[in-house]
Amino acid sequence: MPVIQLLTPKERMRRALWRQPVDRLPVQTNFTGTMGAKLAAHFHCTTAELPERLDNHLLRVDVDHPPQLSDDGQITFDWWGAGWGAGTEGYWHASAPLADGCDPAAFAWPDPQAPSLFDKAAATITADAGRHFVVPNFGFALFERAWSLRGFDQFLMDLVCEPEAAAELLDRITAIQLTLARRLVALGVDGGYFGDDYGAQKSLLFAPAVWRELIKPRLAQMFAVFRDAGLPVIFHSDGDIWPILPDLVDIGLTCLNPVQPEVLEHARLYREFGRHLSFYGGISTQSVLPVATPDGVRAATAACIRDLAPDGSGLILGPSHRMQSDIPVENVVAMLGAFPA
Repeated sequence: MPVIQLLTPKERMRRALWRQPVDRLPVQTNFTGTMGAKLAAHFHCTTAELPERLDNHLLRVDVDHPPQLSDDGQITFDWWGAGWGAGTEGYWHASAPLADGCDPAAFAWPDPQAPSLFDKAAATITADAGRHFVVPNFGFALFERAWSLRGFDQFLMDLVCEPEAAAELLDRITAIQLTLARRLVALGVDGGYFGDDYGAQKSLLFAPAVWRELIKPRLAQMFAVFRDAGLPVIFHSDGDIWPILPDLVDIGLTCLNPVQPEVLEHARLYREFGRHLSFYGGISTQSVLPVATPDGVRAATAACIRDLAPDGSGLILGPSHRMQSDIPVENVVAMLGAFPA
């Protein structure tokens, strides 16, 4: 086998996403703000320096939206107008602006053409100077964005009882996301990153037929912005999404995240989809990192590499989600030590 020269994080990521030979597997360790402060204290660095200390390869950019709080300071409102609990470490939905009525025409939608929307993203890309693999953060891309505006229970009801209203809401969201995606491709990102959770621990959140009718064609449009530009697409969905994995491949998915070992058995995943997909994540933040011994973490990391990257590529190795502060620092150290050097 030919010797591969030392790669930059960007090139290592690019090759791994397309299952091309790499000098070593790229890695990405994400964390909440609370966990970031805990790790920075341990590693004697600032939180701004932490991604470099962790050898992170991925750099995400987003819309420029100054934080907006409710009058009591308990809710943070995102760019779309959905509210989230300000005191939680994860995501706690606290306000759905369309909860009382799904009338997209009457809603004050954010402006995806706002001229200064990506000023910080552009500055970040310029400052990075091509070192890392840059992707836009389309978290809560479609289904999650709809329920964040409508309410989770209500939007699930809409999918079944009011599919035309649900479709109209999804169309409004898709149109905005497509505009943002096209602007970001023009800005020079290296690929797409979408997050949209469809799975529970043991099944999809809704029937596959519902997903195929209402979600799949709109998600395909979003993927196409990047694939038509020759760029890879990374997609995140928690949970058991086995029934729709062939559909995601069909619409152009390149890399699947977070490949939770509790619900997507790794050896089967590679066996059935390793020819079509690369993988990102794989080390459980549910049943390994918070509760295992350091030896258990090392074993889980080795198993992840063995099962998802038996050919030495096609895997961005890391935790299966953002690490929260319930994870002992010694387990993070054990995981980092088990990453290929």
